[in-house]
Amino acid sequence: MELIFEYNANLGSGVNPAAIHLPDNSIYLFAVDEGRLKAQKWTPGPGDVPWATPVFGDAIIATRDKSLSLYRMKNVPRVGMFGAWHQDAVMDGETVITPERQRFAILDALNDITNYLDSGEIRMDLDNIVASASFTFKNPNQHLSGETSSRMTPGNKIELFFTAGDSADYPMGVFYCDRIDMTAAGETITVDCRNISGKLLKDQTFDSNNSYPILPYSDTVEALLDNAMITNYDVQPSVGETPWSLGIEFPPDMDMLTGFLEMIGISLNWVSRETLDGQIIAGSTATYQPIIDLNSKYTFNRGSDLFSRGVTRDDNDVYSRVCYQSKQSATETTPETSIRAYANVLHAFEWAYAPNKTLYLTAPDDTVLTELQDLADALASRMAYSGIIEQFSGPFRPHIIPGDEAEIVADDGTHLLGLITTVNHSFGAGGFTTSFTVDSAGVIGKPQLRDLIEKVSGKGQNSSIKRLY
Repeated sequence: MELIFEYNANLGSGVNPAAIHLPDNSIYLFAVDEGRLKAQKWTPGPGDVPWATPVFGDAIIATRDKSLSLYRMKNVPRVGMFGAWHQDAVMDGETVITPERQRFAILDALNDITNYLDSGEIRMDLDNIVASASFTFKNPNQHLSGETSSRMTPGNKIELFFTAGDSADYPMGVFYCDRIDMTAAGETITVDCRNISGKLLKDQTFDSNNSYPILPYSDTVEALLDNAMITNYDVQPSVGETPWSLGIEFPPDMDMLTGFLEMIGISLNWVSRETLDGQIIAGSTATYQPIIDLNSKYTFNRGSDLFSRGVTRDDNDVYSRVCYQSKQSATETTPETSIRAYANVLHAFEWAYAPNKTLYLTAPDDTVLTELQDLADALASRMAYSGIIEQFSGPFRPHIIPGDEAEIVADDGTHLLGLITTVNHSFGAGGFTTSFTVDSAGVIGKPQLRDLIEKVSGKGQNSSIKRLY
């Protein structure tokens, strides 16, 4: 049988070389150099091209042992790397510092720590792509984390799955450890985590990679994610012979999450979400199917599906009228003017409203009156149901995520409540529950009302970000 290799390269030199390919797609090279075990690492980027030109990091010493020989390394899938070698005696004159010995080492690549999980909580918010989680793990004999060494360290990845009976694994998030707390006499440790958006986007700044040339919009978005070393993403491709292009420059000290969200906000209807299996998706809520398919509608029975229900009625964001205004450029015969279009809000709730509480929004210059009126009418219809926030607690529902719609079945029929904006999953020895919040003004597949208002009015935009033309 003939083996044909698509790529080949000379990756280095050394005695007893070995290459290990791990489940996260990273590659380790090992070799013995002057009696020391050296290791180099490379993580391929997205696509096939990087495999032709691998770039490994500098060699590091992989073990404190010296005078190695008879070295062998093996990768055991879903377990880790197993290594064995012979170490000569280390002498100081006639004194034996380390005796001659055979060594066996294990590098954990993937551990199933299900049996150590005591409790946990996941927190997700539609307003924030960064999801957080906290876990409590049993720590018998300091097996997971000790005083001098720890299996659980900042940066470790935790993949969480839920099963019931003989069901398949249901993903509940991919998280990266931020903080591990343990006490010498304690029987448990606590671990605080965030998803990849929090770990690699929020924690990194642009530095010298802060300028992105004018490219098709999707290419610019992908370039930012590549610079953040995020490989698992799905960005809606730019289409057409002359796709809309964007170039942008960020302040070097800006965090990548802020810049990424500002970039996503430039395009109409675009949003970004991180899925429960750790993939970042960016695209239009109107045309990109992976974004459209993320959310669903769930029906709850008031008597059997919910433990408790709380209702907050607040008219802070409730308005009686909406006004869109636009500056009209001066012409040879007319001076610069402004035009306005008003729309009354027909409230669905019988509250006492201030009659002249008007929300003023500014549209781009020279927007025609008919378009202003259409915008005002559309926003006024959205505001008809604003003002009610409801909190629910019920049995564990791992499939509920922010952005889903909620409706409730009561004695007088089925009522659509609105959009689920926050979700908390709690689990452990004390029980399994899911709590969530519903905004009455939310509509599935549409941005939240306050986000829409901020975007149109220019609030929240970072003036230090520069568009490149």
